[in-house]
Parts: sequence; C-alpha cells; structure tokens
Amino acid sequence: MNNSIIEKVLNTIKCNSLLNKGETVIAGISGGPDSVCLVHVLKNISSLYNLRIIAVHINHMLRGEEANLDEDYAREFCRKIGVEFYSDRIDVRSISKKESVSLEEAGRLARYRQFEFYAKDKDAQKIAVAHNKNDHSETILMNIIRGTGPDGLKGIQYKRDNIIRPLLDISRHEIEDYCTLNKLNPRIDSSNLESIYTRNKIRLELIPYINKSFNTDIEESIGRTAEIISCDLAFIEEYTKNALNRCITDKKTDKIRLSVGNLKDFHDSIKNRILRSAIKDIKGNLNGIEKKHISLLLELALNGRTGAVICLPGKLTGEKSYDALSISCKNSNKKETAGVDCDSSSEKEVVIPGVISFQANGINYCLESSVIESNTVDNLNFTKYRRESMIQYFDYEILKMGISLRKRKEGDVFKPVNGNGTKKLKNYFIDEKIPREERQKMLLVAKGNEIVWIVGNKTSDKFKVNENTKYILKLELKYDTDCKY
Repeated sequence: MNNSIIEKVLNTIKCNSLLNKGETVIAGISGGPDSVCLVHVLKNISSLYNLRIIAVHINHMLRGEEANLDEDYAREFCRKIGVEFYSDRIDVRSISKKESVSLEEAGRLARYRQFEFYAKDKDAQKIAVAHNKNDHSETILMNIIRGTGPDGLKGIQYKRDNIIRPLLDISRHEIEDYCTLNKLNPRIDSSNLESIYTRNKIRLELIPYINKSFNTDIEESIGRTAEIISCDLAFIEEYTKNALNRCITDKKTDKIRLSVGNLKDFHDSIKNRILRSAIKDIKGNLNGIEKKHISLLLELALNGRTGAVICLPGKLTGEKSYDALSISCKNSNKKETAGVDCDSSSEKEVVIPGVISFQANGINYCLESSVIESNTVDNLNFTKYRRESMIQYFDYEILKMGISLRKRKEGDVFKPVNGNGTKKLKNYFIDEKIPREERQKMLLVAKGNEIVWIVGNKTSDKFKVNENTKYILKLELKYDTDCKY
C-alpha cells in the first residue's frame, strides 16, 4: 500500500472538510485507474471515519463488450475488497439525442443522476467522484478554449453541495503507481487513448506539447493560478450575494424582481453576477445560460421600455416594468394563470350596512360597511384616509343603489381625487407606474364600470364626501379574523 497517497488524501479531506464520521458515501467506479484508486483508498480509511462505502457503476452502453467487461471488473473488484456494489446500464446515446447534448455531456448527466438516486435511496450524505490533479488543469484549459470568465478558471472544486473529490491533490501518475503497487489491475478505457473528445485532445496532445515546447509543468502552473483565483472569487461571491439582496424587491419560488435603480449602482462585473445569481436562485442552475443571455437581460434592465419581454433558455423570461426587472422561470408542471388569481373573475356585492368575506391573492379578507349621519361627525378630516389606508369614506346617497368588490375589467374608468378628469383605469395604472402583475392583484370597489376605490391606492373624486353629504358610507377592509360577523 502506498501510504503517501493515503496521507495526502486524508490531508485533503481534513483541510476541505469533505467527510464527517459515520457518513455513508456513494463512490462512482468506472473500472479505470482513477475510480478504482478512489474506492480502494476510501475502503482503507473507512475505519478511521466509520464510513459505509457504496460503489456505483454506470455502463454507458457505448463500447459493447468492452463496457460489459468494465462492469464485470468493477463488480468483482468491490467483492474482493468488501465494498457494497450496484450497477446500472443506461443508453447514453439516447440521452444525447433526446437532450441535444454531446455524448460526453450525456454520460456525465447519466452518472450524476444515478449517483443522486442512490444517495437518496441509501440515505448517503456524500457522493465521491475520482477527479484528480490532472483533471483539474485539463478542465481549466478546456474552459479557456471554449471561452470563460473567472469562474471557469477556478476549475474543479474539492466540494460542491454533497459531491466531494478526495483525489484532487493526487496526480494521475501517483494514481497509476498506487494501482501498480497494490496490484489492483484496473481497466483501461480504449476511448481515453484516442484524441476524439476535447478533453482527450488536451490530455494527449496539448499538455505534452506545451510542457515539451516551453520546458515547463503547465499543470502545476495552472493549479497555482486556480488557487489564487478561487480565493479572490470567494470574496466576489460574498459581495455579489449582498449586492443581490440589496436589489431584490420581491421574491417567490419561480420569480424574482430586482430594483433597476439599485442595480445601476454597481460595477458592470457585479451587475452581471447579480443577474446570474438571480437566475440560479429561481432556476436552480445556470445550464444553457451564456454571456450573451446575461447581456440581453442587462440591456433590458437598463434601457428596455416598460412592458418589454425577452425569452431565455430554460423557460426563463425577463420583463421590464418601470424601475423593476422581473425574471421568471415557468414551471411546466403548473397550469399557466397569466398572473391572475383563481378568484379574479368573481364579483361580490357589497352589503350596506354589513360584512362580506372573500379570498383574494391567497388571503382571506372581509369588507365591513356602515352608514353614518354627517351631522353626528365633528370636524372629521377625511383627507388623512387617502391612499394606502384600508378605511375610506364616501357619499352614501350616490352609492346606495349598489356597489361591488372585484378585480379589474375591460372598460373600467376612474377619476382620482384631485386628478385631471376621468380616464381609463389602464391609463391611470400606467401613469402611476404600477407594474402590470400588480394591477391584476388590486382590489376595486366599483359602481358598474366606474371605480369608487382602488383599495390601498386612491378613491374617486365622484363619490367623495363634501359639505352637502347627508349620510356617509364607511368602508373598511380587514383580515377575516379581525371581522365582526
């Protein structure tokens, strides 16, 4: 046994808090040197951490009999060293076609989905994969070739959520020596010896060429660079988190609204990161989101007209509304409601005097109404009940023939107190810069198509109390539990 490898892995685990005592670990095993070394090392340190190791093999069904022999080897290897073993055969070619991704990406998706399945099924706390030091530098070079920002330059991380990489400080050469010394005889995937995939070309052609031509160890240099960048990014990510919180004005499971005014305060680099973080919050990932998409979203936020909408990958939409940018992620499992509540089409007649109960926007309310003789009121200052107050007063004689409580309808008109004449309710909302999605939620007291009170906003000039009013109608909106029936 190569004790230096064991010691290095234990140090990596300790320094990066990869494992806790008593945990169950799902370990991916392909049958190749890296994963065989991983499972063997985890088995050897399992007594120190009181670990339960479960090895999982995924047969991609791409290499015929060779793939089947890999599966047989992995099963027998685990039996010999006393590690629990499970295997699945998954048609990766079908996944590639169905999800329009490369075979390489389809294989990665298949593996991680199954690892997560077994983690849940076996109540495992961690998933260990066999990325090593060389994989780290190859990933960074691959990201550079494709085009990347600082996030792509930090490479593979020791830990991401429940996924850990205990071999990340171990080179491929050390792994091969470990397998030889311990007579593990791992399988060699023939496709790894062919320059057919981007990663293989980097591994077999680019890195050897750079090292030979420039007399250097490019993998070591890349490792140092990634370490510096990772440290800087940790600070930037924390700063971005605080910046995003400053910009959020409303947040739901599938929608987030940002203040454009606050967004403008930040450097362009942070603006982009705020938008990426917002998307990740509601979508769960950034799959399919590229720099061009973030640029489109930022342009919409800073220069888009009110009401403008753009569509992004992953069923995402961005919408500009005055000083707000809304980012939504449509859930295909939910029925589309266009932002209108299930009770938006209902209309309740207001009982005068009396109490009516109703539900709006998921909340139970009641509206209490009462009639007051004006000569019993001394110096009542009705102006203090304007705008957001849930208590309002009107001329009863004008409204006694009937009013209703409802949401907006086509053809509604409104004459606000101290306003310039009657206008369409839609135009009033636009003038007041009330976001479109908020308009659908607003409660209205109406007489036919004339709006008496936009609850929480303004009352109509046509129905206000004046010196000629004999009877005053008092309307008060309350939570249902506060009402007197």
